[in-house]
Amino acid sequence: MNKEEVKVTILDRQFSVNCKEGEKELLIEAATFLDDKIRIVQEQTKLVGLDRCAIIAALNITNELLALKKAGSVLSSAAERVQSIGERIEDAIQEVETGLSR
Repeated sequence: MNKEEVKVTILDRQFSVNCKEGEKELLIEAATFLDDKIRIVQEQTKLVGLDRCAIIAALNITNELLALKKAGSVLSSAAERVQSIGERIEDAIQEVETGLSR
């Protein structure tokens, strides 16, 4: 798999990052997202240190990601229950139809 170098800007600083071929747009979007999150932290906390702002932004992003994973897990579990109920309903309908045809 080929890699390509992409230049991204975060807090007016340019960084060169390697990414897999075809993932350039996603990397640029991620850098823009991170830049926005760091700027929000700076505005809300009045911190000036890039390291501290970046760490807090990373923690906020990680928290959002974990919350989405948990929500996805709950949705997946609910979908499995709905499918199971649907299968039981189909079985019950089949039993009723079989009983009626006797």
